[in-house]
Amino acid sequence: MSYRIQVNPEAGSLLRTFAPHVVLRLGRALAELAEAIASGEDAEENELQVDDCVMRFVVDHAERLLRVVHVEQRGALAPAYASEATV
Repeated sequence: MSYRIQVNPEAGSLLRTFAPHVVLRLGRALAELAEAIASGEDAEENELQVDDCVMRFVVDHAERLLRVVHVEQRGALAPAYASEATV
């Protein structure tokens, strides 16, 4: 049985400011992580790094849930893209 993925509202709002290709890469990495956890592997860390982004998560085995609690984009591209997204 697979794990569900839930993104907290604050993290979801931040994801909307990221470039689409970054969101796709994060989503793919998160899906692979959920699949690995469902197959019995343990998540050794509580964060996932893709390019210049960090996604923090918690795993609830009882609920079979992978919850994204925080997302952060580091680097010079983050402020520039965020301002373009709000225009």
